[in-house]
Amino acid sequence: MRSKFLGIGITLLLFLVLEIVVRLTGVHYLEQPEIFFVNLKKKFVESGTGDAEIIVLGDSRSMALAGYPKESGVEFSVYNHSLPAMGPKYYRFFLDKYLQKGNTKPKMVLFAASPKLYSTGYGPPLYDPDAKQVKENESVSTYLNRRWNEGIDKNFFRTQTPSNIVSYSGKQEDFNQILWEFFGHRYLHQFTYSELSEQYSGVERLFILSKAAPLLYESYRFHGAIRNALSQSNWKVDKNYKEKSLFCESCENIEAGLCKPSPSQLEDNLTIEDQITRHLGKYNISNRLKPELVMFSKQLVRKELEDELKNPLPYTYTSPDFVVLKDLIEYTRSRGIGFGLVYMPWLKERQNTRESQDLLADLKVFFKENPDAGLFFFPDSSYPSERFVDNIHYDCRGEKRVNEEFRQFVLPQVFRFLHSKQKSN
Repeated sequence: MRSKFLGIGITLLLFLVLEIVVRLTGVHYLEQPEIFFVNLKKKFVESGTGDAEIIVLGDSRSMALAGYPKESGVEFSVYNHSLPAMGPKYYRFFLDKYLQKGNTKPKMVLFAASPKLYSTGYGPPLYDPDAKQVKENESVSTYLNRRWNEGIDKNFFRTQTPSNIVSYSGKQEDFNQILWEFFGHRYLHQFTYSELSEQYSGVERLFILSKAAPLLYESYRFHGAIRNALSQSNWKVDKNYKEKSLFCESCENIEAGLCKPSPSQLEDNLTIEDQITRHLGKYNISNRLKPELVMFSKQLVRKELEDELKNPLPYTYTSPDFVVLKDLIEYTRSRGIGFGLVYMPWLKERQNTRESQDLLADLKVFFKENPDAGLFFFPDSSYPSERFVDNIHYDCRGEKRVNEEFRQFVLPQVFRFLHSKQKSN
């Protein structure tokens, strides 16, 4: 019996030592790129050193926008805080955290997310993403009463149905569970357990806290980094990695296949950090892809567009729900911060559809009804499909174009808007 307790004690001691080591070291530099990227942004916000006068919020497409220090031709400093696949609720929570952590209150927030993030409301609750049972978050008592009447099945939070069961890696799983595994970690890594508890209520709070609880242990939070640390190859760092980082800002070098991510996880993440630091938040994730994969993806997009032209679907249009924009405008207004939306360029074939044009018309009406908020456009909102690697993300040349136009055409509009607001105040 004594030997059993001794074994348990040694195991707990080893776990405690591992937990302390993970907490005291920068082990996140050995994590997978996406988790490292989110934690890098999190640590920056929590440092309280943010002092940009304009901050950009958005998704993986707007991550391609570079920030700028205050210099000749740039009247206000700009930093890009865009993060991929965070969902519409993220932005308000992020702003709250940004201000609470002591970062300098910005003069303006530029929202540059994709249309679905600001025109379709907040969507169904996290625990029922398909809205098969409910469309709004429930109180715990309401939820328990409903589940009791339905009969509690295998999944406490969501009953699996044949329509969302898929097979992958030799097993069957709920499709939304797969999406959560791929994208949910980003949200959980960006906010602390207590912050998540404050942000949600009812059953959504129980759901997200159940997902966040294991991350209270840093050794679990960064278990990928611990695994990578066991391989000596992941510790190797070329002393010239910053020069290579600069070399890989050339589209010619990227397209030639000379800029694949380093096999060393540490060097790869240091390169990501270098680019984010130098460009004040910008990182175009498409530049990480192998040229042959980019070419294959572009061919798929072209085929998909051609098929849609040959077999057009009947036109349907659902009036947009701009509650995300309303809440962000009200929040920034109450804090004395300006608000503007940057209408990001999209594939020409998608942007020129009747649905996109109708949505744009409604968006313009919305901003006319909110004259203290700005709506800013690029010279052309339609880019050729060749400038995208898929339906969303810019390729390297698309990234170069969008940044040139952002710097030369969009930011001057934003600066003039800020000056006009300052004069009126």
